[in-house]
Amino acid sequence: MHQHTRRRAVLPAITTLGVASLLLAGCADVAGTDDASSGSSSLFSAELITAATDRATEIADGQDLDGTTVSLIASWGGDERERFLATLEPFEEATGVTVEFTGTEDKDTIIQTNIEAGTPIDIASLTPGTLARYAETGDLHDLNELVGEDLLTESFADGFRSATTIDGANYGLWTMVDNYMLWYNPNNYDGPTGVDVTWDELTDWAADTAASGTTPWCMGLSSGATTGWPAAYFTQHLLIKQAGPEFVNALASGEASWDSPEVRAAFDLLSQVVADDETVYGGPSGILSTDPGAAHAGMYTDPANCEIEHWGTWTASMVLSSDPSLEPITDIDFLPLPTVTPEYADVDGYSGTILSAFSDRPEVAALMTYLASAEHADLIAATGNWVPANTGVDPSVYPNEILANISEEILGADTLVLFPLDAVSAQMYAQFNKTAAEFVQDPSTLDANLATMASLAAG
Repeated sequence: MHQHTRRRAVLPAITTLGVASLLLAGCADVAGTDDASSGSSSLFSAELITAATDRATEIADGQDLDGTTVSLIASWGGDERERFLATLEPFEEATGVTVEFTGTEDKDTIIQTNIEAGTPIDIASLTPGTLARYAETGDLHDLNELVGEDLLTESFADGFRSATTIDGANYGLWTMVDNYMLWYNPNNYDGPTGVDVTWDELTDWAADTAASGTTPWCMGLSSGATTGWPAAYFTQHLLIKQAGPEFVNALASGEASWDSPEVRAAFDLLSQVVADDETVYGGPSGILSTDPGAAHAGMYTDPANCEIEHWGTWTASMVLSSDPSLEPITDIDFLPLPTVTPEYADVDGYSGTILSAFSDRPEVAALMTYLASAEHADLIAATGNWVPANTGVDPSVYPNEILANISEEILGADTLVLFPLDAVSAQMYAQFNKTAAEFVQDPSTLDANLATMASLAAG
């Protein structure tokens, strides 16, 4: 039975990091919808399309935007690209504006190259760190003026707006938010569930499960140049639950050391999961050669190879799309990462996607206003791929109960804090992934790797 008892009905304040950099997360296809390439009509109800079209028409407010073009760059490709573009079709239909989308992992290079050439991309997905840099150089436009402060206040919680506000100007829209949780197959998993589970209770279950001959944990860490990142995110998630938001913010800002007892304690908790082939399926060597997207398959073998996995908000979509016979809640469900330190029970982490404007032409202002609207957020939710940050989303538009529960779980925490790994340089991000991967293989490497993290943070 699903046991998500909600903590709060309203969106909380969010612990923010104004100069943080953010890993763009989310990487799955969606279950329960038709092929995204057939357009928005196959993804969304007529009611949602009509509402979004009407909102776009209202935003245009009689302006002659027909024939204009807005360039937009982000990292989405494949089905994710098509699903995001489908959310823009009502805007294009209503206004006559064409959105020219570029999806590439090399977006940061392209953004900078275009700025240097004097032809900036109109709208770009940025991290908080790059957002702050471009705001300082005067390349970004204040959305309080371009979109309207009243709409932004109505649509987004204070914490989200604070994270993109510098010297009173708001330079970014949070379009989606992500988190990590523990996923399981209810048909096999017999461990604790609900929001009040503690880490000790979970590890007691894991120890009993391992002793009975069943491996409790599923994990995959093989990801090319970013190998180790799921363990890195697991570690920092444990760090949030153990050390709390004040320490995490200090770590991200450089006021606390990455070679601190708190960080080491988080790795000690991770070691309970990755110790050997009795605790994690495949053992350390096996998970280092397993793709993250393949790890959940162990929950669906007969008998199950493993029973629970720490992974992101997109996990249900991946599982459900892999087998049309599977059902949300019945065959895939989640519980929040259990609390380690009781006082941080209602603290959780977040990641997400920010869109910023490098141009202020009327068509760019219109599109940014549309992206800030509840009507567009409803379409984002209905794709099944993402959880919108917008407070105006109707929970009934999510294609299944799991996604609505994820939204409530993320946005229902008393305090959300940006994952500290999202608040560091690309070099530090790569080093922490390396630290986690090498720790899994050989825990004795931790001292040297954390010393390197601390050195990088010190500049």
